[in-house]
Amino acid sequence: MNLEQLGSVIRERRNTLSLSQENLSEKSDVAIKTIHSIELGKANPSIKTLNKILDNLGLEVIVVSRKE
Repeated sequence: MNLEQLGSVIRERRNTLSLSQENLSEKSDVAIKTIHSIELGKANPSIKTLNKILDNLGLEVIVVSRKE
């Protein structure tokens, strides 16, 4: 999943839950500017930041790594 797809998933879920970016910012303790940038696919959030946002949207991160 690329950053634009991630942002789209977050925006769609936020809208489904009838949350504004400001509401999500307050609930997740992530700056509204950061949420805005993520939704536009212009930010590459840390796992910690992403988890804060996704937890409040009822979503989770699944990380897949390759064995070397």
